[in-house]
Amino acid sequence: MTGALFAFIGILFGWVNGHLDNIYARFGWFMLMLLVGQTAISVCMDLGTLRRTRRIDMVYRGIGVAQFFFTYVAMVFGVTNYLGLCSQGHLGQCISHFARGSGLMMSSMLLLVGMRVCGPMMMNLRRPPEFYASIVMMTVGLIGTFTEHNFFQSSASASWSHKDLQHTFIGVSWLAGGLLGVLMTWRNGPRDRTPIPSIIYIATGISMIIHQQDLKMASHTHFLFGAALVCLGISSICEITLMASGFVREKGEPESFQYLPVLFMCLSGIFLMGSNRDMILFLINSQID
Repeated sequence: MTGALFAFIGILFGWVNGHLDNIYARFGWFMLMLLVGQTAISVCMDLGTLRRTRRIDMVYRGIGVAQFFFTYVAMVFGVTNYLGLCSQGHLGQCISHFARGSGLMMSSMLLLVGMRVCGPMMMNLRRPPEFYASIVMMTVGLIGTFTEHNFFQSSASASWSHKDLQHTFIGVSWLAGGLLGVLMTWRNGPRDRTPIPSIIYIATGISMIIHQQDLKMASHTHFLFGAALVCLGISSICEITLMASGFVREKGEPESFQYLPVLFMCLSGIFLMGSNRDMILFLINSQID
């Protein structure tokens, strides 16, 4: 009910100011439908008109979990709409950078929560952490493969630039590397680790470090993104080596060095989202160094 009240206030302010005709506002109607559905289920269960069953609970909780994800998407739409980003033929690149960067950031947050809150429970999982990292890598690679060539606005006959080829090839390598990691860890136990995702991180990081752009700030941002990926891959390999070799004994809480991959994964996501062309041009026009 509280969420419905705040949603009504937001719609009222948007209607008064005339800001309901943009992608942020259109996506807000979808968020409102989720909130209305969840509120209706809650009210019906409280009034006794809807019997509380396991399936109803799963739907109710599923809508709640989906709202966390779509709220983040709405925040990204709000920032891009306010700053005027993702326009002038750069929609595909913008979607690719924001989607992949958000995937890396969300993966780091989930990994951090898993390490801090349910560290011992993670050992009860049937597969190693690299299995789930490979799934994320495969998803990110799939997005990059079909968005880097301006998939949403270019015609089928549009020419490919060398940057389109480079970025699309990186998406293909992440897709293939993630698929390889999934297949290699499909039958592995939680302690049977693999360095496949880490190797892909390092290879991608090196390619981003030497990847020159026409804008100096863009080259620097890509360098930071590549350096973060290389540090992520190296720290992940060190963590796998120390834990799998038995040099460091497993305890109830994670060791301090196990937080390094989480940090570098989050940093790489931030730098990736900030390296799209519209964001770089915004920083340059705003005279931000």
